[in-house]
Amino acid sequence: MLMKKLLRDRQVRLWLALVGVATLVLGASYVMVQQSTRLSADDMPLATAQVAKQELQAGSNANDVVPSLKTDLAKDTSVFMIVTDNSKHVIASSADLNGHTPLPPNGVFSFTNDNGSDHFTWQPQAGVRLATRVEKYGKSPDDGFIITGQSLKNYEDRISTYNSLALAAWLAVIAWSYLLILLPQNRDK
Repeated sequence: MLMKKLLRDRQVRLWLALVGVATLVLGASYVMVQQSTRLSADDMPLATAQVAKQELQAGSNANDVVPSLKTDLAKDTSVFMIVTDNSKHVIASSADLNGHTPLPPNGVFSFTNDNGSDHFTWQPQAGVRLATRVEKYGKSPDDGFIITGQSLKNYEDRISTYNSLALAAWLAVIAWSYLLILLPQNRDK
């Protein structure tokens, strides 16, 4: 009953419409920025994998292609690279997680073998999330996989900031529109 009475009020409907539009606009803006930020995390792994693939297919040795500096996947945010043979045996790696080189699940290799490449978010252990790219390289018997990636920590930190900013903007719109539309009406009564 109270809701029907409120909805008959032109000012309340105007305020709800404004809040609805603001919610849609801010929500769409947030999704675009969030997705753009997350997808940009795939750029360096892709570029790194493509360069490595060209070098390996031109005859370079995997140990010469993979950076010599180790990347601790639990702490570092730099790009890592792992090169395996077709049987998924590590030939060279700059990735280190708890003293060993982790590999993505077997399904990733099957998909990459069929499609040439794959990209995904990989979580080799709790608290470690990586933007990951896998590329197939070479021709049998000199073929294998190039796995590149980097930590999502910096990107996820930015997205968390965007969450706070979007919420603050939404609350500000609600408060400001209330002050402009509904508060004067309530004072007149």
